[in-house]
Amino acid sequence: MKKIVLLIFIVVIAFPLAAQNAEYYYMRGLIYLEKGDYDLAIADLSRAISVNPYDAYYWTDRGSAYLAINDLDKAIDDFNRVISINPQMPGAWYGRGVAYHAKGDLDRAIADYNRAIALSPDEASYYSDRGNIYYETGDYDRAITDFSKAITMDPNMEAAWIGRGDSYLAKGDNVKGIDDISRAISLNPEMDSSWLARGYAYIEIGEIDKAISDINKAISLNPYEPSAWFARSSAYLAKGDYEQAIRDLDKSIELDPIGVDFTVTR
Repeated sequence: MKKIVLLIFIVVIAFPLAAQNAEYYYMRGLIYLEKGDYDLAIADLSRAISVNPYDAYYWTDRGSAYLAINDLDKAIDDFNRVISINPQMPGAWYGRGVAYHAKGDLDRAIADYNRAIALSPDEASYYSDRGNIYYETGDYDRAITDFSKAITMDPNMEAAWIGRGDSYLAKGDNVKGIDDISRAISLNPEMDSSWLARGYAYIEIGEIDKAISDINKAISLNPYEPSAWFARSSAYLAKGDYEQAIRDLDKSIELDPIGVDFTVTR
């Protein structure tokens, strides 16, 4: 917020009236964006663009606002405009990659992430998000490489530890997977999916009591996740506690009678 106030002061001193008006709208739009008031942010950023359509940052931040409300096509249009104004802005390539990823266009997403990384090779989130695509496509070795790169740059990036842990688990390396998920839990113990992922891993290696303990924690954090009840049912089945296994299956069916998603989501 202090940075925004300083920018407003600089605008008042350094810019002519028309440019100031655009910057006023832009700064207010940034405040709304920071607050999560995305519709108000888009309205102000659009006003700034109408005054000065040649400032790439206006389009970049409006594209980010559109991303936040999942209006992917408008986000892509804005990032395209940024790239046409200044193709050296890595945030535009990254933002467009995020939009393509959300639309399921993974080839374009990877191409955009690659371009963002080439322009800004020290941004950990670029590697982590590209790693997510490699994970989704089953290219676990490349995923691990990207998540490891992100972790080296930012050891506190929970998403990268989870991504690498899930990749190790997918490869059948449960020990490394558990280690990484445990690190993610230490960074954010309120993420139910991390406890659930580690619980599944403990089931795989036969540590059933540890699995139940982790899944209990996941359920306490999010009792409405059907896959957690299914996972605990699997653990109780492994212990031979058939009655509890049935009760947990009943709960998972109650929460999702159409079809329980048995996969662990990140």
